[in-house]
Formats: sequence, structure tokens, C-alpha cells
Amino acid sequence: MIVWINGPFGVGKTTLAKELCRRDPRVRAFDPERIGWVLKRTVGLLRPGDYQDLSAWRSATVTAAAWQARGADPLIVPMTVLRAPVLRELLDGLRGRGHEVRHLLLDASAPVLIDRVESDEDDGPQVWRLDQLGAYLTARHELRRVDAVLDTDDLDATEVADGAEAVIAAWRAQPA
Repeated sequence: MIVWINGPFGVGKTTLAKELCRRDPRVRAFDPERIGWVLKRTVGLLRPGDYQDLSAWRSATVTAAAWQARGADPLIVPMTVLRAPVLRELLDGLRGRGHEVRHLLLDASAPVLIDRVESDEDDGPQVWRLDQLGAYLTARHELRRVDAVLDTDDLDATEVADGAEAVIAAWRAQPA
């Protein structure tokens, strides 16, 4: 199973992925942002903008995640994807390679997100994360319709991980 952890910047996707991997050695995480980093520094020099707009990023992400999923149970992909067509292309691409793919949205209200971003010790991307909040709030309604939502407003990191594990267990219990 591949579990795409989506949500706004600063909601705790990477923290959740690390915690799930810590709890269970069969769980692995894959970060497609690394592919974006490489493309941004190569192709991006010629074609500036969001690397998610690059078909090379989407294709490489599907290929790499499908490969990484071998031996993982599940593979966790913590990556914000706010545009529905891009998200569909990624999830459908992974399904087309024979993987069960699920989408878990970590959600939080705007005031909680602002507080989390502003209190983050890694203050380098704070302004950028806050600038992206509007895009998330615009996409939020549609993203909440895909698979499962975990509202994180009143949860600490341990409780978010507990909730994610419960969602994954429920998915596993569903007949194929």
C-alpha cells in the first residue's frame, strides 16, 4: 500500500512520516521533493516555476515511488499537492503500476496553521509557508473528498500518528 499524506505546508506531514517509520520498521517514507529539488536546479534554470508543473517531476515521482513501495508496508509519501489534476495523475499513475494507493489529508484550520508555522523552530520557510495558506484553503474542500481526512487542530504529533495508524488499519481491513 502507498499512503499519500497531503495537506498544507506546516501541518506536520514530514513529522508524521518520521513517526510512522519510527514505530514500525516495515514502514518506509519517500519524499518526492528531492526529485523536485534536482529538477528545479536543472530544468528549472530554463523553465522557472513550480516543479509540480513539470511532467518530468510527475513521471519521475510515480516511477520512484512505485519502486520504493517494493518491500514497504506501507510506503508513506508526505507531499503537498493542491491541484486536483496533478494529484489524480500521481495517484492514478501509481495505481496503474499495480499499487493500492490511498490519500490521507492532514487538515488544520487557518489559525492553527498560522500558529504552527510561526512557532516552527525552522523559521527559514515561514514566510513562504504562510504565503501558500490561501492556495490550500482554496483547494481544501476538494481535497477533503479524497479517501480520508484527519483533522489535526486539537492533536499533538503522537495523536496524529495514532489517528493515521487507525486510518491505515481500517483501509487494510476493507475487502479487496
